[in-house]
Amino acid sequence: MELSAADYTEGTQSALAVMAARGQTGRRPADVRQARADTAVAALAGPPPSVASVTATAIPGPAGPLALRVYRPTDDGAPGPGLVYFHGGGFVLGGPESHNGALRALANTTQHVVVAVDYRLAPEHPFPAAVLDADAATRHVAARAEEFSIDPARLSVAGDSAGATLAAVAAQLCRTQGGPNLVHQVLITPLTLWPPKADTLSRRELADGYYLTGELLDWYAECYVPDVADRTDPRAAPALAPDLSGLPAATVITAGLDPLRNEGEQYARAMRAAGVDVRVRRLRGAFHLLWLATQIAPAAQAEVFALLRERLSSSWLNGR
Repeated sequence: MELSAADYTEGTQSALAVMAARGQTGRRPADVRQARADTAVAALAGPPPSVASVTATAIPGPAGPLALRVYRPTDDGAPGPGLVYFHGGGFVLGGPESHNGALRALANTTQHVVVAVDYRLAPEHPFPAAVLDADAATRHVAARAEEFSIDPARLSVAGDSAGATLAAVAAQLCRTQGGPNLVHQVLITPLTLWPPKADTLSRRELADGYYLTGELLDWYAECYVPDVADRTDPRAAPALAPDLSGLPAATVITAGLDPLRNEGEQYARAMRAAGVDVRVRRLRGAFHLLWLATQIAPAAQAEVFALLRERLSSSWLNGR
C-alpha cells in the first residue's frame, strides 16, 4: 500500500463544510425519498468536462430493460479499451447522472469507452438484484463489444463504494463462470464486508464526522441486505470469497478518513496473497467522497485518474 504524496485534509474539511451547510451530516435519513432528494454531494462537483459522445441505450436485464450510458473519448469508431462502470451510493442512491462529470473525465483521461450501468437500487430491489444486473451488463458488453466500439480483449470493470463492491463481485463471477475474461478491476473506496464481519479499526475510529458514518452504513445494510444471512454471501461481501486466485489485475483506491479504508486494503492484500497483480493507493487526509469533489479538491480526482490511466494501459498492453 502506498500513500498519496498529497495531503487532502484541507479539501476534506472544505467539502464537509459545504455538505453540512446543505444539511448533510451523515445521519440516518427519514426515508429513501429524503435521501434521494439530497443535493449536498452534487454541490461538490465542478462542471462536467466535454467528451466526444454520450449515448443512452438499454439492454435485456434480469428483470426487464437495463439502462446503460456510454461515454466515448473519441468519435473515430475504432475499437478501443472499455470499462464497465458501477456507480456508488450505498446500493440505494445515485445513477449515471450522479457520476456524469466523473465518468466523462474518466473516459477522457484513460481513453476508455466507459459504459455506466444503471442497476436496480434497494430497498425496492434488495440483494442480489444489483449483482444480477452487474453480471448481466458485464456479459452483455463483452459479448457485443463491437457495438460499443470496444475491443473485447481489453475490457475491465470499475466502480466506487457500493459500485466497487459490484465490480469486485463481477470480476469474481467472470472468473468462476468461465468468462468473459477481464483485464483489470478498479475498486475505488470499496465496501467488501458487512457487520458483524466488518469490524475493522477504520469502521470503529471513523464512524462519525466524515459523512460516511456508521449510522449511514447500518442504514445501507438494512436497505440492501435486510436478511442478515445474506451478509456473508460472497456476492454481497466479496472479501469472503474462499478463493481469490485467477482474478484480473486490480487497482484499489482508499481514503485515509474513510470507515471503509481498512476492509478495502485488507481485500487488496488478500488478492495479492492469492497471486493477483494489485496496486493500492491511499489518499491521505481524504474522506470517502473527496475524489468526486472537483469543485473543492480537483487534485484528488486527477491523482486517482492518472493512476488508473497508468494501470489500465499496463494491464491490456501486457495481455493481462
